[in-house]
Amino acid sequence: MRDMKKHSLFILFCILVGSSAHALSEIEIGGELDANFTLWNLPTGQRGDSAFEMPSLFLDLDAPLKDDNLLVFRLEGSEEQKTTNERFTVKMREAYLDLVSIFQGMHALRLGLIPQVWQEAQYESYSYRFLGREAWSITEKWNYLSPSDLGVSFMSQMPADLGEYAITLANGEGVKEKEQGPHKEVSLFGRFVFNENWGLNLGYVRGNYEKYGEDEGLKERVQALISYQSENAGAGLELLYAQDAADAFADYNLAEGVDLSGLAGSSVRGQGASLFTTFKTGPLAELMLRYDYLNAAIGESGKDMQTALISLSYLVSSDIRMALMTDYTWYAAEYGPGVRDQSKIALASQVLF
Repeated sequence: MRDMKKHSLFILFCILVGSSAHALSEIEIGGELDANFTLWNLPTGQRGDSAFEMPSLFLDLDAPLKDDNLLVFRLEGSEEQKTTNERFTVKMREAYLDLVSIFQGMHALRLGLIPQVWQEAQYESYSYRFLGREAWSITEKWNYLSPSDLGVSFMSQMPADLGEYAITLANGEGVKEKEQGPHKEVSLFGRFVFNENWGLNLGYVRGNYEKYGEDEGLKERVQALISYQSENAGAGLELLYAQDAADAFADYNLAEGVDLSGLAGSSVRGQGASLFTTFKTGPLAELMLRYDYLNAAIGESGKDMQTALISLSYLVSSDIRMALMTDYTWYAAEYGPGVRDQSKIALASQVLF
């Protein structure tokens, strides 16, 4: 009942917003539904298990305001089997004001629950999130970056049409955490466009985990993504460097259950990479190959993992896509207690509306 009241209040709020934005009919509504059927191969105890799943459901509402300003909402619904007793949950992923009227030229200021700029830019060039968690951006699936956070972000174009950049100040520990400490998280993002085919994204994030103190609480991310895109093929290489408190891996579920309890009270550096390529195999079909690597603790043995993924997708219509995929994840022998290799086959579908 409490969740129903929250949803009703949200719908009422959207109606009020729409009424003040010239007319309710001007609100743009869209979204995405991902639905999969999965058959597990590994671990041995799960071999042959199968399930129908809904990895993600997004509902987007864009309410235009006066002077070209915009109010943006994004709701996310999904199956949450690890973090809650409820099978299906609906939560606010984004809710922010996109303010442009106070600037001259191509500038914007975002205020509120804003999306993580790095992940937002990456998903614009990589459209396979619907396959499931293994196909998400490495910073999202390994929880190195929260998809959104409360804060403010200034976005603008670079001189001489070199690309665009963003400067963000946020609470720093994601939308799930109530961050009231003295430190905030600063991130810098730049997207350079060399020509119609080649691009380079650079990102830097610096913040602090308040609960671990000044010395061990440093949180840092350095990222780079070079990408190529043509009419019939695409490729990208993402590199990640991370520094975190060792205690944060258990408290914030970083790096898929890696055990760093032996390093408690210290700071840990990690590195990761993701390589993917896509190419057309027909007018409506596309093959995607991807390989991810993570060393969660540089200098420590047995703290690395690898994932290989292959997918063949087919565009049923302009708003429906189907894909057959398989993946395999290898964990080092000392990665974490109870953690072992995983593999599955899935029939995935994506519906855009």
